[in-house]
Amino acid sequence: KGLLTKLEGISALAEWMGVAEATLRATMREYQSVAEKGSDEWGKSSFRGAPQVDLDSETFYAGRVVPVLHYCMGGITIDTEGSVLDKQGQPIPGLHAAGEVTGGVHGNNRLGGNSLLECTVFGTIVGKKLPIE
Repeated sequence: KGLLTKLEGISALAEWMGVAEATLRATMREYQSVAEKGSDEWGKSSFRGAPQVDLDSETFYAGRVVPVLHYCMGGITIDTEGSVLDKQGQPIPGLHAAGEVTGGVHGNNRLGGNSLLECTVFGTIVGKKLPIE
């Protein structure tokens, strides 16, 4: 999908990041040293993917991290069958919803990890009640 850029060597990575190569090299060396020890000052103990010793021949994959909308606690009210409800709480014939577009399933705060389950459960309920054409 083109989300990552393949870069050969620390020089290419520093240029891509727009940072001084010496600064990046020092940061990587420090990380390698901590990884060899097996833990850092904050208790991190997993260092999978730590760069190899020769930073000049290492292959890096870099991507931009930008803020995104993680989860939308929508506002469409549905019943237990996934039917969209009007302002009077009555189902709107032929209109169904599931997933993030809906609201009220979680109350004021979504429980972590429930997003996919919510889509799957209500999507399945709605899918089973719709005629196959």
